[in-house]
Amino acid sequence: MKEESLLKVYIWAISFLKPYYIRTALLILCGFLISISELLTPKLFEYLIDDVIKRNKPLLFVYCLIAFFAILLIKLIATASREYVQRYVQENVSRDIQWELIRKLRVLGLNYIERNPVGKTLSLLNTEVTAMQNLYRYYFPEMIQTFVFVFFALFFMIDISFSLFICMIPCFAVYYLVGPRLERKASVIASKLTNSQIKLGQHYYESVSSIKELAANNSYLWNSNRVLHEVDNNVELYSSRYWYAYLRGGIRRLTYYLGAIILFIFGSYLIVEGRITTGEFVSFLLLYFNTMLKLTSLITLLTEQKLLMFQSKKIYEFLNLSSAVVEDKKAVSLGNLIGEIHLKDINFSYNLTSENVLQDVNLVIKPGEKVALVGKSGCGKSTITKLIGRFYDPTSGSISIDNVNIKNLSFKSLRSSIGYVFQDVFLFGMSIKENLLFGNPDATMEDIIKATKAAHLHDFIMSLPDGYDSYVGEKGANFSGGQKQRLAIARLFLLNPTIVIMDEPTSALDNVTEQLIQVSLNRFLENKTVITVAHRLSTIQEYDKIVVMDKGFIKEMGSHSELLNKEGLYRKMIFNKEEARSI
Repeated sequence: MKEESLLKVYIWAISFLKPYYIRTALLILCGFLISISELLTPKLFEYLIDDVIKRNKPLLFVYCLIAFFAILLIKLIATASREYVQRYVQENVSRDIQWELIRKLRVLGLNYIERNPVGKTLSLLNTEVTAMQNLYRYYFPEMIQTFVFVFFALFFMIDISFSLFICMIPCFAVYYLVGPRLERKASVIASKLTNSQIKLGQHYYESVSSIKELAANNSYLWNSNRVLHEVDNNVELYSSRYWYAYLRGGIRRLTYYLGAIILFIFGSYLIVEGRITTGEFVSFLLLYFNTMLKLTSLITLLTEQKLLMFQSKKIYEFLNLSSAVVEDKKAVSLGNLIGEIHLKDINFSYNLTSENVLQDVNLVIKPGEKVALVGKSGCGKSTITKLIGRFYDPTSGSISIDNVNIKNLSFKSLRSSIGYVFQDVFLFGMSIKENLLFGNPDATMEDIIKATKAAHLHDFIMSLPDGYDSYVGEKGANFSGGQKQRLAIARLFLLNPTIVIMDEPTSALDNVTEQLIQVSLNRFLENKTVITVAHRLSTIQEYDKIVVMDKGFIKEMGSHSELLNKEGLYRKMIFNKEEARSI
């Protein structure tokens, strides 16, 4: 990463402190008080040796002890206050960063989710944010405190003896000449380590999420080898990182003690010559040990922060991603929705370099009309439903609802007007009631019961020990596929949208339950605009319009009876053996 890019990321990371500027100022003040107390201690020793003990002044000795105690007390209070403020700022800033990541993820939407592994996003929310916490808790406040101490300490040391001050410069220069070389090598390793951590987080997530598939395919060994390979790589990179950290520390200590030996030899000479007093020499030594420690740790702090920026860069780049679908700043809301949908000259590709998934699609859906999309897998059926909900924008062409281009509609207005029932139903790890309410939080208990009865789910819920407060498990682990679909249909009833888009909503139900729910569903869908992605052709024979798709094109369009009378794709699909058995 270039230095200017690194600085840009660092300034961005520090900008999260802005809402907490008062506490950040308090953090700096505490650091300043700690530095001053550490600086006053050597000067107090100088006074104690040269003026109090040498001149035998018992009363001043007592005053010096009181002063030592006061300085120590100030330092303890400042340290405790700094620790509290650090924790407060750290936790709040990390919460803000995580919330920014969640907000950005919502803005990027389905386009990002379908193109990137979930483990990568989880790593940003956990591993990278945790790493950034160190910046606010330790690195940034420690760096300011170190700068303050070094600035005043150098001034005091020059004031005591410029000759002794000159002696310590070569020692620091030796460390400074070697340190940056190690820093560059450590930076390369840090970049590789960051990528390895993200990849490892992804592997862990997949290992948990795919437990059923791994067991079914007896692939535990394959998965273990895959994860352990990345673990070994991660451990090796960590070891290299700590090795370079140890080298930096070893060279720092070498220069540190070498300078002390030089100071003892030259300082003794200056005392004998009478150019400095014993107290001044003791004061200088104390300042030297502290200053060298701070100076070398300052380089370490800068190096560690640079390494930290490689992880912060991942978050920075994510938050600066451009969304493929952007809400118009002057977006309008739909008034009384009628439900007319018009797709005009639609072409679409998920990747601009690949072939179109949809080609020259033109489709008019009248208010209250029920339309089914049929065709082979990959022909573009589900893509059309994603475009209508504006999860993606078409490469060319336009989509309008009630003669208003959906690009001019607010996301809230558009998506609150459409009710989705997906084949794969997602349930939150909460109660049944909470899962029903998430689409319509204002629904009453009476509304909920009415919806679940219509979805033939109420009796099952009441048979559970906790009824509507029963826990559904992560992703609905405690529910069967059919129960999940019925719950999704109950959600739809509660939302009561004008436009309904369904992807085989009853595919996981047994025939008896499907027939019962279909009655309720048909009653509910009256006077609503309905788009259904159909795989079981027996469920759509009463639809007003059936759209037959193939390789992104609309090949046929018409009612069930109209299409049967044609020698086309739909007739072939109907009369194949499997479909014949299902009719």
